[in-house]
Amino acid sequence: MEMEPVQMRLKAPRERVFAAWTEPDLLVRWWGPEARAEVDLRVGGRYRLSMRLGWGDLVCVGTYREIVPPERLVFTFAWEGDPAGEETVVSLFLREVDGGTELILRHEGFAAPGVAENHRDGWMDCVGRLAALAPAL
Repeated sequence: MEMEPVQMRLKAPRERVFAAWTEPDLLVRWWGPEARAEVDLRVGGRYRLSMRLGWGDLVCVGTYREIVPPERLVFTFAWEGDPAGEETVVSLFLREVDGGTELILRHEGFAAPGVAENHRDGWMDCVGRLAALAPAL
């Protein structure tokens, strides 16, 4: 099952938006509260992103499947410590538009619709923080 895609315009060049997804020092600026990022940016390389919430750390991990700077990034996505062990796939597309970049994020492979909706809410929050940061990229 696929979640409804997240689509947003960002006021930054797509090279900088791509960098915001792939460079740890930029990722931690928008990912979430007290974010940490480890990135091995190569096909087959792994990443680990975490944020600290009121109840503890929320950590996602995955492997890069496609890296086409500055237009596409595809990676697996799983919650560290998830007993269900569900691994899904995120595809990020960046397109140049007047005044910046159009971002389209697709996330698929969910077992249930409710889980897909919850992830979309989370992505909307994250991408919203990225959009707020974009002019400073």
